[in-house]
Amino acid sequence: MTRSTLSHGFGGFQRQCIDLCDGFIENGHDVTVITTSHPEKIQKINEKGYDVHFLSPSKPRKLSRAWFKESKKLIQEIHEKKPIDIIHSNEFASTGVLSWAKKERIPIVLVCHGSLRTELLSFLSSADKRPRHWHWMLLTPLHLIRRCLVWEMPTRRKVDKIILVSPTLERDFSLFSKNKVKVIENGIELPEKKEYVENKGAIKLLCTGRADKQKGFQKAIMALSQIEDMDLELGIVGTGSYLDELKILAKKLKVEDKVIFHGRVSDEDLSRIYSEADIYLIPTMRYEGLPLALLEAMAHGIPTISSKIGGNSDVITHDEDGLFIKPGDLEELIAGIKKLGNDSELRKRISIAARETTEKRFDKNRMVKETLEILETVNGEND
Repeated sequence: MTRSTLSHGFGGFQRQCIDLCDGFIENGHDVTVITTSHPEKIQKINEKGYDVHFLSPSKPRKLSRAWFKESKKLIQEIHEKKPIDIIHSNEFASTGVLSWAKKERIPIVLVCHGSLRTELLSFLSSADKRPRHWHWMLLTPLHLIRRCLVWEMPTRRKVDKIILVSPTLERDFSLFSKNKVKVIENGIELPEKKEYVENKGAIKLLCTGRADKQKGFQKAIMALSQIEDMDLELGIVGTGSYLDELKILAKKLKVEDKVIFHGRVSDEDLSRIYSEADIYLIPTMRYEGLPLALLEAMAHGIPTISSKIGGNSDVITHDEDGLFIKPGDLEELIAGIKKLGNDSELRKRISIAARETTEKRFDKNRMVKETLEILETVNGEND
């Protein structure tokens, strides 16, 4: 159960969900996915041997009371045809079936990518603080707190296990989570390892992921406009509500000829774009659990400049396999780009170290294996 899949957009949250489903199928398990409505109103697809149901009583990627009611109805129908052994809930998608699952003795494992604290900090870090937007400074935190009380806390109480994608989240899960928490860091499918080759042309910068204000892509465009003594290009991969604003900003700063908006691309094209990049930028102001985009860039051996925030701080060792900057600090971002852009030997050293880090810690097969161990253990305890 999840509020979004790759059908809803390109992002780490969606990618991890599908990677786990693929891994479960490869290990011989039956999988059914229940998610929110499809952007194109599609009701059901079969993806790599498992059904994905898109329930319509909600907007794409948005959970609601109506969606909880409909998901419970569908799960009951599925359970009657073939009994469900376990529910794997991406964040609070299982809220509507908590009582039913307990009655049927079906264990639920909850996966959390963030917390109330990280959501509040992410909002405040990028909120528009002009007077005409002050009402959002009150309404949005109230909405997040209400969601926490109505959805998160009851779910914590009733689920059997809680998986966190980064150890940076552990301190936020002490309430109603005693002896339930297990950290399983995100993993990715490692691309083929290639020898580092220095680019002789323009330095290619790259940002990937969902385009929203908290991701900080606007900072990358601003940095590009202020670095005049280097030949730079910036690629932005992904779609989202903030994409048009980014295009307007690039034009306003007169760098539209240096910024390439790729939109949403295939896995094959994404791998090619990664392989052509010289420096990866993740100037996010969002307190994320553990961004898959960061891991993918490092796995491709791209020297990365990342905000020291959320789960990012648990991945990179500064000046060894990447560079850290303060979240939202444009001057530090500019300095980092200049530092890497003017030193090809530093880029090579960080590139090699970044790949080694992902090989040691962030392989997808390890993530699937550890997740399955939790699911099988919890299922065994409820037999």
